Amino acid sequence: MRNKGVAIVLALATVLVVSGIGALIFTRTIREIRHGAQDQGIVQTLMLARGAANLGGSLLATRGRERLERIVQQTASSTDRWAYGGNTGTEAPDPVLAAQGLANVADRFQSDLDGFLCGKNFAPDGLPAEVRVRVYVTASACGEPLPPKTRLPPGRFVEGAPRTGTGSGVSQTYALPFVMVAEASLGQARRNIVLQGEYRFTIGRSSFARYALFTNVHALSNGTGVWFTDRTLFDGPVHTNGHFRFYRSAWFGGEVTSAGCLSPGSQSCQGQTVPGAYFYGEGFVRDRNMQPSAARPSYRNRYGTHAPEFTAGVDWNASFIPLPPNSQDQRTAAQESGLYLSDDILSLKLYRKCLLGETEVACSEPLDPGVLKLQYIEVTYCVKTNKGKCTQNTTEVYRYGPDGLLYQENNRGLFVPVLRNGAPVRFNGVIYTDGEVRSLSGPERSRDTDPATAPPALAEFAQITVAAQGDIRITGDLKYEKPPCMGVPTREPDGTVTPAVCDNLGVQNVLGVYSQEGNVWIAREAPRDIHIHGTLMSSGGVVGVEGYDSIPEKGSVYLLGGIIEYYYGAFGTFDPATGRNKTGYGRAFTYDRRFLQGLAPPFFPTTGQDRVTSVSVFSYGQREQVY
Repeated sequence: MRNKGVAIVLALATVLVVSGIGALIFTRTIREIRHGAQDQGIVQTLMLARGAANLGGSLLATRGRERLERIVQQTASSTDRWAYGGNTGTEAPDPVLAAQGLANVADRFQSDLDGFLCGKNFAPDGLPAEVRVRVYVTASACGEPLPPKTRLPPGRFVEGAPRTGTGSGVSQTYALPFVMVAEASLGQARRNIVLQGEYRFTIGRSSFARYALFTNVHALSNGTGVWFTDRTLFDGPVHTNGHFRFYRSAWFGGEVTSAGCLSPGSQSCQGQTVPGAYFYGEGFVRDRNMQPSAARPSYRNRYGTHAPEFTAGVDWNASFIPLPPNSQDQRTAAQESGLYLSDDILSLKLYRKCLLGETEVACSEPLDPGVLKLQYIEVTYCVKTNKGKCTQNTTEVYRYGPDGLLYQENNRGLFVPVLRNGAPVRFNGVIYTDGEVRSLSGPERSRDTDPATAPPALAEFAQITVAAQGDIRITGDLKYEKPPCMGVPTREPDGTVTPAVCDNLGVQNVLGVYSQEGNVWIAREAPRDIHIHGTLMSSGGVVGVEGYDSIPEKGSVYLLGGIIEYYYGAFGTFDPATGRNKTGYGRAFTYDRRFLQGLAPPFFPTTGQDRVTSVSVFSYGQREQVY
């Protein structure tokens, strides 16, 4: 009997244990089901909040920009040296005055942003969710204060140069700090995202020299589209009046802007404006449809991942910027205090010399006592023609020093002052011809295959613009005595890009090359690995390589400056299987960052009247579930 009692007790205990385990498993299962539903809600609301943040960024870049344009026209000074910041300061405006002026902009802009966003549910149709977004440029948005532990700094000046009243074009960039709050709720799930950044906008009559690349039509002159690839490395501002095309991972170190014109004319958009870009294998994508956002579009297909890197922001709805209709300003400047020629220039050579008396000596650093550094300009042009051919030419040699006073060599080999209206000419830097420049170069290399042996074309104080109505052919190296930058942007094995080193931005030597109706050619006879320091511009044609698809492979064009052109100019062809050049030149471009500081070649064309020329939205980071 005792054994039977023990067995019954053990059986009952076993039943209780099994029942307890079953109940525990059941309870845990119910909890996991509930947690699964909660996790799903959290993920959904997080995705909705992120979508709302993308919507806010898109609004700042599009409709917000339109409102900002009107506000700037109403609030920016048209008479002071600085649009915001008064008349003081040569390097930057008074930060207090700038902050006060930008606070006025922020107050007006906040009202517009609230009108766009407040009280609106941005949840997708059919989804029982609530999605809200607020953008703060002041301490209150939609009647709500800033989130806890969030601070909004005052507006600030970013970069640019003061207006001087001389007609030279400058641009000024300002920033409005912002805080964006995106909230989403679905059932019991709630998530929020707080994003902080700066809303930067550029205003003013900026010089075309500020661009690392500018195209009116982003295609070859025959209509063939041009694609930015992972070989594309631009470390300065890039603009087109049309649309860009992207293949793989092009890199941009400066702001990227596009006017989105379907049919750009020289002075205005001749067709519809549609903001967006082409992505390889995807076709044209409007900015509002870009994924995951217009600021960081990325598409993956069988051709690879096409995700351009915009390190300084992108504006798909920038202003159309007309190219200059004529070169009258340059012509007039050359006639007044420059060098003007009515006929073709057969050869134009620029070089620097150091003289002790009239004996040439080495240009040491610093100069030895009594040594004078001079900039030389040697011009050969035709004086007699027969049946369209030049039968007699002449060469004139000019020089000037840091004081700018211009001298010309006479027939006895002596340099005498150039006089106009009985007064000495202080050279303004402009050399202009109504015809073409058939050869533009600096001194020849001492070793043909080594560009390092080419002496400088421009002395450290020289500032020159070579302008022509027709073609300009660059036949040799054109180097600064003191370049502001060294090296070129380089893509590292891990895919990152190392920019050029620009630590000499205080130097003054600068060169502009500008053709109004012709092309700027790197001539077919130019040397291998040609080095060109300067910004090159063609208002009606291209900047490209002469015979790019027929001449032998010649290394790269090492350009320190920028290119502005009507159509995109070809430099060479390459083998897609190897990535190596087949004909012509490759591109090794470095942007001259002094152009962002307001420096430009003398009398270089400007972009027009003061206005908001571009906006960029910078995000400095985001936090989730801040409150």
